[in-house]
Amino acid sequence: MADSVNEAELGRSKQSETPREHLLHLLTVGWDPEAPLIKKYVAENGLHSVLRDWLKSEGEMNRLFS
Repeated sequence: MADSVNEAELGRSKQSETPREHLLHLLTVGWDPEAPLIKKYVAENGLHSVLRDWLKSEGEMNRLFS
């Protein structure tokens, strides 16, 4: 039994994410929106409006809590 792995403990979702969901996850966990990999992912997946909306909402949240 020691070799069996509980998939719930792997920390990975078994559900596929859309590129939009994946981008929002990366940003939410702290990735810098200006990071080269984020910029590349946004460009390759046409997520410019998603990033823009996220940055706008983050700016509004920062103003509320500052």
